[in-house]
Amino acid sequence: MKRRNFIKLSAMSAAGMVLPIKLQAQEDNIPLLKPRTFKTPNDEFYILQIGDPATIDVKNWRLVITGLAEKPVTSFLYKEITAMDSVVTMRTLKCIGDPIGTEQMGNAEWKGVQLRELINKAGVKDNAKVVVFQCADGYHTAIPLEDAMHEDTVLAYEMNGEPLPKEHGFPIRLLNPGHYGTKNPKWIVNIQLAAEHQSYWEKRGWDPVANVKLATVIGTPSPEEELIAGEKYTVSGAAFDAGHHGGIKKVEVSVDYGVTWSEAQIWAKDTPLAWVLWKWEWQTPKKTGPVEIYAKATSNSGVTQDEIGIKKKPVDILGYHTVDAKIIKPE
Repeated sequence: MKRRNFIKLSAMSAAGMVLPIKLQAQEDNIPLLKPRTFKTPNDEFYILQIGDPATIDVKNWRLVITGLAEKPVTSFLYKEITAMDSVVTMRTLKCIGDPIGTEQMGNAEWKGVQLRELINKAGVKDNAKVVVFQCADGYHTAIPLEDAMHEDTVLAYEMNGEPLPKEHGFPIRLLNPGHYGTKNPKWIVNIQLAAEHQSYWEKRGWDPVANVKLATVIGTPSPEEELIAGEKYTVSGAAFDAGHHGGIKKVEVSVDYGVTWSEAQIWAKDTPLAWVLWKWEWQTPKKTGPVEIYAKATSNSGVTQDEIGIKKKPVDILGYHTVDAKIIKPE
């Protein structure tokens, strides 16, 4: 009997992923994987914002720190920021509105500076509790001061070896580890130290913390895809927990409604702040008809996804992903 339909979530298409090998590659015994590459090319990376991308003339741009700072106003030119000691980091960004799926999820190599380096130059008064980011498109959000001072919190100015594209926040955007895209603002023009702040989306009832939840997504097959009976097929996808549970240890796949599970191969990984990509080779059954494919992950802390999801500190874990496909007769 099938699992309860109300918990199913269809696999989303892999916008934000590049497919450098032609679709007929499967005929050449090269499996189609989704996501196809570990690093998402800049022009394929998902884009979301409250309005049009902001256009900033970097020659006239200043990043200004104000508010509850020891120095009332501290400003930085772009060339001053890029001349500071830099960090290079692999990070996956994911939209809060797409918790299971790769439609609004991508991974890139970023270069920038630690946010705390700039904040320390301004100084912090004792009553400062949050760091507020005002953006050129009118967006604003805040993160706790403790998070802002973390070594992994970065102001990025390069993406995959290129200057940060306009659509992704040129000249500066925030990389806030462990949080959905709402807490990774773009086109930053002002950083304010404050006692409190109600952010753009929080005013509209959204989650004020926006912690990324552990999730696994099936990229192939796509929903209702027709698979040939008795042939080899590569089930593939991604898993991500943003480091909240120590990263992904393993991914498993089931094709018998969760009765038995087979471990997939993790073929690409970096730190827990980046996704893992996985694949599983499957000999499809000779019997035709509908089939359900499940995928779940186990974290390095030992927590495994279940059908519904788990209430688990420090961040809850989503239920595992299900895709319906069809087994058909060979032509």
